[in-house]
Amino acid sequence: MKIAVVDDDPNELNTLKEYFKHLHMEIRDEMDVHCYASGKEFICTYDYSFDLICLDINMPEMNGISTAQYIRSRDEEVIIIFVTNMAQMAIKGYEVRALDFLVKPVNYYSFAMKMRSVINIINNKKSKSFIITTSNGIQKISTNELYFAEINGHYLYYHTSGGTFKQKSTLKELEGKLKGLSFKRCNNCYLVNLKYVESINKDDVKVGGEWLKISRPKKKEFLQSLGNYMGGAKL
Repeated sequence: MKIAVVDDDPNELNTLKEYFKHLHMEIRDEMDVHCYASGKEFICTYDYSFDLICLDINMPEMNGISTAQYIRSRDEEVIIIFVTNMAQMAIKGYEVRALDFLVKPVNYYSFAMKMRSVINIINNKKSKSFIITTSNGIQKISTNELYFAEINGHYLYYHTSGGTFKQKSTLKELEGKLKGLSFKRCNNCYLVNLKYVESINKDDVKVGGEWLKISRPKKKEFLQSLGNYMGGAKL
């Protein structure tokens, strides 16, 4: 994942860079960390490729709030974490949909706890493509287009934004392919892309315009996974 750390204090930049290096050694996720000495420097080179931005609030010329407003006007998806010695200022982060904040001086325990949660969210939003063999030939499917998969008899039905495709396979085999992505079973017949969950109504979940049943044994784990994907929302 690609990470930006923006802070006018070189000591703080170095501390967070070392923290990310230490966290990488613990969890083994690849992290490409880029450091910037000001908000102005960062936005001049911003290319929409970042997964996470750690942003100091109190900076000269262009403070963290202004920098975040610029970013949000162009990028709705990137995760923003504010780093500040003024905790009361972090409240302004909600205006730019910042996910969380770290208070200076940042200690490693607090950093690691919050970043593990952030990294989990980022990983859940990753996508991949795979090839299936249908009766009509070969079909490439991207997880970004897959609403849910349904097992019926010996056949797996892929419900996508481009239509429904049928392949002789199992739901367990598909789960193996999609391990680590934002997919979860709501019952034994459906594997749901959490990205496309529109609403929950008691024991039903609406995905891609269709209502699917949530089984009692799967309900707690499914709702917990959905909450984690949405960034800790209580469901």
